[in-house]
Amino acid sequence: MTGKKGEDAVSPVVGVMLMLVVTLIIAAVVSAFAGGLVSGTKKAPSLTMDVTITNSGAFASSQFNAKVLSVSEGIPTRNLKLITSWTNTSGFKGGANVTATSNVFGWSGAGFPLTGTAPWGFGPGIASPNSGKPGNLQQQFGNYTLLEGTIMNAYPAGQSGGYIGTTPASSGYGINGNAYNYTSWTYTPGSYVDGMQAVLGQGWEGLRTGDTVNFKIIYIPTGVTIFSKDVVVS
Repeated sequence: MTGKKGEDAVSPVVGVMLMLVVTLIIAAVVSAFAGGLVSGTKKAPSLTMDVTITNSGAFASSQFNAKVLSVSEGIPTRNLKLITSWTNTSGFKGGANVTATSNVFGWSGAGFPLTGTAPWGFGPGIASPNSGKPGNLQQQFGNYTLLEGTIMNAYPAGQSGGYIGTTPASSGYGINGNAYNYTSWTYTPGSYVDGMQAVLGQGWEGLRTGDTVNFKIIYIPTGVTIFSKDVVVS
């Protein structure tokens, strides 16, 4: 093709090639940017646990217990949300959501702080030495880190000795000998809530051997469920 006299026009083939080059450059830039986004995304850690839930109708032998078997990295519990849900044999539904917000209230002399956050931490991952009673601030959920061997535990208010307590097995919820019933207190969020109620929700004492509780852990920074298990009550 020719334009004015003595001037050559740009070939259409050359124009198409230039357009292809520009397109490839743009695609490469977009790909590099997207790759950066992917590599910068926080990855959820992996976690395995041994979880047991026991309801015998007595303080000493009723508890929620979750022991870390393996973990890809230390996981601060402030980055976790625990969710429990269940339906007992009577058809009653229950469950709870647990974050680092205080969820235990109003129990005096029950072996744990008047205000605190269950499940409590024992063993590795707790910044301060601890015993059967979760009296240290570092044992409150949200303040400790899950490592291999860390135990998360919750128990009824009458179990004043903690997860290694020695309360007589004949002591039930509320008054001695009245197993499976909270008779002295009412489950009232913000008023009277013990560790088991905080983790399993209102009416947990209605759970019986063979009932199933779904327990899951969500890693808050990514919203990914990093552990889930149907736990059979014993």
